[in-house]
Amino acid sequence: MKKTILSLLLVLCLLVSAAGFTEQALTEKATPLYTIDGEADGELILRFYEETPHIPYIGIREYMTRIMHFTVTAEANENGTLTLKNELGGELLCDAAAGTITSPDWIKMITPKMPLEGEPHSLKDSSCAFVRITDITYEGEPAPVTFDFAKYGIRIYTDREEAWLPLSVLSNMMTDIATNHLRFDGKSLHRARMSTNSKAEDPLLMNDTIAALMNGQERPADVITQGYADLCFSFDYFFGHPGVATLDAAIAEKGLDRALADLGKTGDDLKKGLLSPGFTEYLSALQKLFTVYLADGHTAALDGSNLTAKADPASIKQLAGDFFSNVRGSRQVLKQLLHLAITPQRKLAWGDDFYREYGQTAIVRLDTFMPDQDAWDAWYKGTGSFPDDCVGKMVSGLKRAKENGKIQNVIIDLTCNGGGSSDVLMLLAGLTTGRNILRGRNRLTGQTMVVTYEADTNFDGVFDEKDRGAQFDFHYGILTTRQAFSCGNFFPIVMREEGAAVIGEKTSGGSCCVQFGMDSLGLRWLMSSAQWQLLDRDGESVEGGCTVDMPIKARSIGIVDSLLGYLGVDEGLPIFTDLYVDQYLDLLMNTWFHTSAEREPAA
Repeated sequence: MKKTILSLLLVLCLLVSAAGFTEQALTEKATPLYTIDGEADGELILRFYEETPHIPYIGIREYMTRIMHFTVTAEANENGTLTLKNELGGELLCDAAAGTITSPDWIKMITPKMPLEGEPHSLKDSSCAFVRITDITYEGEPAPVTFDFAKYGIRIYTDREEAWLPLSVLSNMMTDIATNHLRFDGKSLHRARMSTNSKAEDPLLMNDTIAALMNGQERPADVITQGYADLCFSFDYFFGHPGVATLDAAIAEKGLDRALADLGKTGDDLKKGLLSPGFTEYLSALQKLFTVYLADGHTAALDGSNLTAKADPASIKQLAGDFFSNVRGSRQVLKQLLHLAITPQRKLAWGDDFYREYGQTAIVRLDTFMPDQDAWDAWYKGTGSFPDDCVGKMVSGLKRAKENGKIQNVIIDLTCNGGGSSDVLMLLAGLTTGRNILRGRNRLTGQTMVVTYEADTNFDGVFDEKDRGAQFDFHYGILTTRQAFSCGNFFPIVMREEGAAVIGEKTSGGSCCVQFGMDSLGLRWLMSSAQWQLLDRDGESVEGGCTVDMPIKARSIGIVDSLLGYLGVDEGLPIFTDLYVDQYLDLLMNTWFHTSAEREPAA
């Protein structure tokens, strides 16, 4: 009889467990939430389970309601699963027993209603108010997406109204190309976004937990396991695979964990470091993984060097030595460093002026697409002057060219441009050509997308008919080199499609927007994103760079190139003698547009 009762109790426990509505012993904490501007924004509930006492869990419904501004409903199903739905028809089927979450249309789950008004919660790279997305159309049916958390040892918990995931996992899932994410500093939650003003210090990492780890305290077992799970989950699902990094193809085929295993002893050592209780060893392995094996220009471990303020001298010395060793061992990083040799050559030829004229041609320098977000916020609030950032200088240069009746051509100099915000790209395309669409692909769903946007080209804070069409009507040329990357790569492609002529040499790709990933401690990485791979008008990836209409080649130095080849770098040191010659550039522009006045926009 006792055996029968015990058997029935065991069966009952298994059935309840399979239904997904069981929970371990846990602690719930009402945790303060702060906005991106550091203002108090109420509280969110965090859970800490007995099995993972150092890992904060958060509810999906609460996250999507408070952070993403959706209305989310829950329906408990008879088989123990939980269905979450938002007002746009997005749906998540949460199966705690199987350890999976499935979405039949992932786009509807994470994309807000259009047009985006006020502070963006998705899709955009910055909150600058001079651009807004008005519509996104998707081509083809979405492939369903199933996130298999059990594969990574990540537990899902559900009750009849909520599904719970580790904060790092959920933030990595729901982050967007606006780089919105949610972080925990050990005491409070902080909404965060990549700063467009290049603020170096990150106060969220200067907390007691990080300080203790940097001074010898070991990482707890649950933090170690979760950190590796966060890394593998992010790259297996959200890596855009531009095709550049050493492990790119292997991750696409078999996932990060098996890609590391295929490296043999090197991969074993890397994984050992990533799973090390020692924090310095973990940081060193993380930096080596990203610098040597994942580097593609967009993918990088962000946090590490800025932690040394609270580290002991031995840790600082080890991290610094490991970092320089990793740089020396990375062909991709060495190539990017070689590209920087172009900058002093331009300075010798043209100095620091952002605007110059010769004959019928004006040249405006654009070294970044990163706006001064604080200055633009102040401008649109009426509390600041017109910004003197990359946008402000471009507008000033275009106005000066317009005031000179001789100027027929404008060359936009991107020779030292490493990219930035697509907001700036959209604005400048609208300002110069009237362009109002971009194209991309979501690798998770397999869909291509057409994004329609509006640009406030007169900067009056209103999107209206006064903004329609190009504000500055010139023949445009784009001056490019291999240093032009990301938006510096995509902008000349967009402009060439609108009839601009490209001069110089092919750009260096950067076809994916970036997004954040992070581990349970809040240490972050940037990665080429699978959510928006940039496309040209023919639907092809822009990773191959922009076609050049009027090539100007770099000169090689044999002995230097041979040495670089010995180090495994397949590019030489770029030396340009004809790139920064005003008279020559004016001649090229006048010849091109005189002989091709009726030319259709380039294919």
